[in-house]
Amino acid sequence: MYRTNLILKGVNKSNRFGKITIEITFQTGSLRERIYIPTGEKVPIEFWQKGKISKAYPSHKDISKRVEIIHNEIRAQLFDLERKNGFINKNLYNDSIQGDKNTEQDLLTLLDKFIEVKNLSSKKKLIEKLKTIRNQLTTFLKGRRLFLNEVNQEFVNSLTKYWVEEIGLQPNTVAKNFGFFRQFMNYLKNEEILTSLKYQRLEYPSEVDTNTVVLNKEEVISLTRYIPRSESLRKVKDLFLIMIYSGLRYSDAVRINPSWVRGDFLFVNTQKTGEKVSIPLHPKLKGLLEAHQYDVSKIRISNQKFNDYVKVLCQEAGITSLIEIVKYEKGEKKYLTFTKFKLIASHTGRRTFITNSILAGIPLPVIQKITGHRKLSTLQKYVEISDESKKSELEKLGEYFK
Repeated sequence: MYRTNLILKGVNKSNRFGKITIEITFQTGSLRERIYIPTGEKVPIEFWQKGKISKAYPSHKDISKRVEIIHNEIRAQLFDLERKNGFINKNLYNDSIQGDKNTEQDLLTLLDKFIEVKNLSSKKKLIEKLKTIRNQLTTFLKGRRLFLNEVNQEFVNSLTKYWVEEIGLQPNTVAKNFGFFRQFMNYLKNEEILTSLKYQRLEYPSEVDTNTVVLNKEEVISLTRYIPRSESLRKVKDLFLIMIYSGLRYSDAVRINPSWVRGDFLFVNTQKTGEKVSIPLHPKLKGLLEAHQYDVSKIRISNQKFNDYVKVLCQEAGITSLIEIVKYEKGEKKYLTFTKFKLIASHTGRRTFITNSILAGIPLPVIQKITGHRKLSTLQKYVEISDESKKSELEKLGEYFK
């Protein structure tokens, strides 16, 4: 016989936060034994009432949902164990959950094998990202071997906290990291190494809305008219405008060569995704490319140097308005104000193309064909319409009601 409860343990005297813990009580005759399983969640003691988080606590819904997932996992394990054996006690539960871990492969060993497999067919950047995640997991585990049956909500919660508070990652980076982690788990499922699908039911961090820095129409015109003071900045200006007028990523823009030109189109096999796109050679783009004989390698510099120089270029071109952005420091949302040129980098060119194309009235499906985005929803996330544009659009409403 057994029962499970939620209790609060280890209340900190200074901040009065306690750890929400699952207590399993086994009753065999007169013998009563207990096991305590942490959930990775904390709550102030004054908001803990009768084994539940008070609805007055600001995050009670999110925390309660995560705790419920872990609690249900434990209940399911106990039910299956009792059904198979006809009885259950503390030792039986511990033996079942721990298993024979001397022969079982741990998570990091399996991740190493996954990276080896991906290395045969994947791009270098993906392999580097997977290795970074692997190294961070190693530090997070502190020498402890983690097994597949331990990938539960507590693991997700604890790893999220580590990435946010210890490493200082932004929420969207954490969400993307878990996206790679789920790819790894899917691989284990497809290879029949993993049979349980509980990892699919876990609650992972999701991406949050962040500011997208783009140049508006007036700023693009200012940049076009500005005459740089040095040859280096002239090259950076041309390269930046090529991205603004084509929507290409930096990695593709610097590879433009005459073989890509067919008639009035630029045909590109994109480096990041492998998508094939065709970009119309409209007058603005054509003029820039003709000036370099359609060979952008002549003005190519490293991405890092470009990101440094483009800030200087935009400052000198007068792109100096103030802009507020959202940043997260150890999970805390903060609003910071910067001079706009300080936030400009190579990806600003592509985002500027998308935003201004939408403002120019070009349909999203057409822009999607040019940029190579697979989903319109992804494309939409790049768009940030400036206040001036919103104002001019809403002026149409004023005209409508006249």
